[in-house]
Amino acid sequence: MNFFGVGGFEFLLIIFVALFFLGPKNLIFGLRKMRLLYTQLKKQRDELISIVTEAVEIEELKKLDPINDIKDDIKKIESSTKLDQIIDEVNDPFGNNKDEKS
Repeated sequence: MNFFGVGGFEFLLIIFVALFFLGPKNLIFGLRKMRLLYTQLKKQRDELISIVTEAVEIEELKKLDPINDIKDDIKKIESSTKLDQIIDEVNDPFGNNKDEKS
C-alpha cells in the first residue's frame, strides 16, 4: 500500500501517534476536520482548473479573429469579380441591353 508516498507501516505509525496525542474522541473530530479541509481544497482546485481552462479557451478564440478572415474573403471576391458586371447582369439578366448598345 503506497498512499502519497507513505507505505502501510508509516500510515499505521501516523495513526497510532495521532491516537496517542489526540485521544479517541478528538481523533474522530480531527479526522472529520481533515476530511472537510480536503473537500474544500478539492473544490478550490477544481475551480482553479476551470478558470485556467476558460482563460486558455478565450485566448484561443481571440487568436482565431474571424472578422479579419471575413474581410480577407471579401477582398478576394471583390478583386476576382467586377462589381459593374454583376450589376449589369442583375439589371438585365437576358442581355437585352447589350444588343441595343452595340
